[in-house]
Amino acid sequence: MPPSPALPDEAALRAVLQKVHDPEIGESIVDLGLVESIRCSPEGVQVTLIPTSATCPMADVMIEDATEAVRRACPEDVPVDVQMDWDTPWSPERLSPALRARFGW
Repeated sequence: MPPSPALPDEAALRAVLQKVHDPEIGESIVDLGLVESIRCSPEGVQVTLIPTSATCPMADVMIEDATEAVRRACPEDVPVDVQMDWDTPWSPERLSPALRARFGW
């Protein structure tokens, strides 16, 4: 029996999420500072995102896109759970330095 594929680590999943874009802003959710946490364990992968606003109308789309990206990076039998943390506020300080400079913040 061949060994099962390895579970990607946090850095690998962050790289995968780098390619997921906020549908309204068109920038990476990683560069925007929307990825609050990534937890990898044999029980599954949990990703917590934060919205840019308390009424983010595209939160469901971001959750779906992030879930799909992480699922593609994981072995088939690994559960993936992506949630939005509505209680953690977003601020421009969360932007990557390059994006902050580009936006003028």
